[in-house]
Amino acid sequence: MNALNHWKIKPFVNELTSIVLAQLVEKKAEKDRWKKTMNQWGLSMIFVVIATLVYLYFYKLPDTAPYVNPLTVLFGDEMVWICTVFVIFSSFHMIWMKKKYKKADDEFEAIRSDFINRNEEWWSDEEQWNKRHIVYEFMKKEYNINIFHK
Repeated sequence: MNALNHWKIKPFVNELTSIVLAQLVEKKAEKDRWKKTMNQWGLSMIFVVIATLVYLYFYKLPDTAPYVNPLTVLFGDEMVWICTVFVIFSSFHMIWMKKKYKKADDEFEAIRSDFINRNEEWWSDEEQWNKRHIVYEFMKKEYNINIFHK
């Protein structure tokens, strides 16, 4: 909320409008946090899969005799099992984070849509109504929140 007491928009918003804008900023930050966390887990999962394939290709498969089944080598290696467990755990964790991200996105979009739909209620007098584009531009520039239209 302190960030919305910015000197550029302070004269153009009333208390209720600043509270709703602060909620928008909080929900956007939560949504971005879940997206960032989900991307980090996804990248770590991709890294582990690539590292496992490199490990198998360069260290395990060349050492096998031609008559040994490669699946025996694959399933007999404990490093492959550890990586497989990590990938399975990461997959379930990413599914859980995707649900959290979807929930945060839905909450953010609900508040944003409600703000846009009830646009006339947020600006109490004629001067605020005429200068609302300054607040819109500020929110777009500072927080990447588009409240111009749906």
